[in-house]
Amino acid sequence: MTSHYKPDDKDKKEAIIKRDGNTIIRPKGLDVTWGKDTRYWTVKGEGENEVRELLQVSWLEVTGSILLEDLGLEKGSCYTLSFRVSLKSDAFGWNGCPVYLMVKDPKEGKYQWKNADLSLLPKDENKTTTIPINKLTFQIPSSYDKKSTLSFGLFEIWRGRWKGGLRIHEVIISPKK
Repeated sequence: MTSHYKPDDKDKKEAIIKRDGNTIIRPKGLDVTWGKDTRYWTVKGEGENEVRELLQVSWLEVTGSILLEDLGLEKGSCYTLSFRVSLKSDAFGWNGCPVYLMVKDPKEGKYQWKNADLSLLPKDENKTTTIPINKLTFQIPSSYDKKSTLSFGLFEIWRGRWKGGLRIHEVIISPKK
């Protein structure tokens, strides 16, 4: 039995909702390294109120790989991707330890990376912030096969320091303006 949480196809589909013209991916649809180990991660709430809460890890890796046809995005259109997160009052380990966010453009096949300094966020689990500030962008191809996916992630795997108190509320995909 692995300690990583990897959603099955049903969980991934159920995690996708449409809200205010955006496509939202709830935490249940994300792959979380160490996500099944309650020493490191916990899940709070259910459905649209579900939050994935980091207790402590030295290796932060939260990724998603969703079939394009399940996302229901318009072919040929450009989109932005961001994570909505918050920090608990007892969050630790984020000073000098930026997180890196990635999206693989399904049209070009190129990876785009941005970083975010979580130490600048308020330590209040009720105040969510969208990261990165300058959102990741990607384009849906005009045509694709049934196995084509959108891959993205949130990482801090380089420093080897313990960190905790991060709450992941959702991934937001919005039409690029």
